[in-house]
Amino acid sequence: MKTNAARLLDKLGIPYRILSYEVDPDDLAAESTGQKVGLPPEQVFKTLVVRGDTTVICFAVVPGNAQLDLEALARIWWKPQG
Repeated sequence: MKTNAARLLDKLGIPYRILSYEVDPDDLAAESTGQKVGLPPEQVFKTLVVRGDTTVICFAVVPGNAQLDLEALARIWWKPQG
């Protein structure tokens, strides 16, 4: 069964490969996932959903060896309108 992400990549003609691994619900770290599939952490991406004190929701994609800087995100994303 293909995911929506795989369908989108197909539609755009972008090559990819699907890697399978045993998921440990107690260790979902990108670094651990990278080890399981044989990739360095910077090639494994974390998808994060962030919501501030408003109804705005931000979807972030971050390399596995990086952390999302919430303060920097807030400065960029939640600028006053005007």
